[in-house]
Amino acid sequence: MKKLLILFALISFAIPALAQDAKESTYKRVIRTKTIRCGYVVLPPHIIKDQNTGQMSGIIYDVMESAAKILDLRIDWSEEVGFANMDPGLQNGRYDAICFGYWQNPYQAKLGYIGFSTPLYYMPVGAFVRADDTRFDKDIMAINDPSIRISSSDGMIAGMIAAQDFPKAQVVSLPNLTDITDNLMNVATGKADVTFLAFRDGFRFEEMNPGEIKNAAATQPVRVFASTIAFPQADHQFEIMLNTAFMQLINGGMMDRILKKYEEYPGAVLPVAKPYEIQK
Repeated sequence: MKKLLILFALISFAIPALAQDAKESTYKRVIRTKTIRCGYVVLPPHIIKDQNTGQMSGIIYDVMESAAKILDLRIDWSEEVGFANMDPGLQNGRYDAICFGYWQNPYQAKLGYIGFSTPLYYMPVGAFVRADDTRFDKDIMAINDPSIRISSSDGMIAGMIAAQDFPKAQVVSLPNLTDITDNLMNVATGKADVTFLAFRDGFRFEEMNPGEIKNAAATQPVRVFASTIAFPQADHQFEIMLNTAFMQLINGGMMDRILKKYEEYPGAVLPVAKPYEIQK
């Protein structure tokens, strides 16, 4: 009887271990199927989608298609997601990567399941306020006050910046998948005092709505984020494979050509500095 109990205990410990070993990694699945499944957020200039034809374009679209060609793989643009549900979809295996200009940040890294590719480009983040609001001109930290309202959509980086830098301020939340410019409209119409968005989004809103808002952090961005591709943090083989292709795009000049193709506003998207110098 004792021997049977020992054998049963060994089997009980072995079954979970075998199940763990049997789970196919992202890298192995991609190599087997020759396909990378992408979850993506539609937000220019990262990902652009024609709502009539479904045709996709954008910086990240071109980057992923170019990297796939180098790796002799194909991209399956399998699921459009929002800021609040893109991370759980990756964690649950609905797709292999979040193919979007995912801003590299410590909070997601700490969670233990979001990994980041090498930076593909950088995007500065501004503090957008009403054009006639002078309260933050001398000191951006004046935002950190209980009377100040910060607009942020669920899952957006604005909420994280608010919690980290301006915890005394109020947060006015908008639902997931809300158009990002609704945060700027909240500011323009007085429903909020400030929102934190990429310079690009602020420039575009100012172009469409002249005289409504201004960037209170124009000379010193609130953040400068590396735009990356997100994938399972533990899958280093997949990470190495993608990064090798991305570095070829960056070092060979393809990345510069892609950025130039989608350039809208000078200073809105910043290229990665080359890790080498050509002697003249």
